[in-house]
Amino acid sequence: MLIAKIKVVLLGGALAAAFSAGWYVQGLRWDADVAPRDKKQSEDISTGQQAIIAGQALQFQRYNEIAKQANQYAINIKGQSDEKQIVYRTIIKSDPAGRQCVPDDVAGRLLEYAHRLHTSARHPATSGNHATSAGTTAAGCRLTYGQVVYWIDPLLTALELANKKLKGIEEVRGR
Repeated sequence: MLIAKIKVVLLGGALAAAFSAGWYVQGLRWDADVAPRDKKQSEDISTGQQAIIAGQALQFQRYNEIAKQANQYAINIKGQSDEKQIVYRTIIKSDPAGRQCVPDDVAGRLLEYAHRLHTSARHPATSGNHATSAGTTAAGCRLTYGQVVYWIDPLLTALELANKKLKGIEEVRGR
């Protein structure tokens, strides 16, 4: 009877060991099935993040290129405007029509608009006084025709620069 009990205990132990070994092997198999799935998910997430980063890098590069072009355009247009101003000043100094008065209502509107444009276009960090007249006015004149000529090109330049900036903004927005 003792041998029968020992056989039962050994058989029970062998069954328990076999059952445990089966569960251990099944666990290894589950881990083996889960590992490729987890690896694929990680790769998919990584690929998605790389695509987003690459897209953002291209956008930043595009924005920087547009800003660079706008800045270079502003430098060129400002230089051209300064050259024109020198030519205009030379011509107007010798022209007697440049000393004639512009009607006050026209002069007032032009000067108001010019000051408004100049103030809004000026960078906040800019300091110092900027002359608003290009020469002395004739007695009793608010503005002479010569001074109007001095205002025209800077106003056109300011408008052209503003339009170029708007075009750059539209280009960035993708319209």
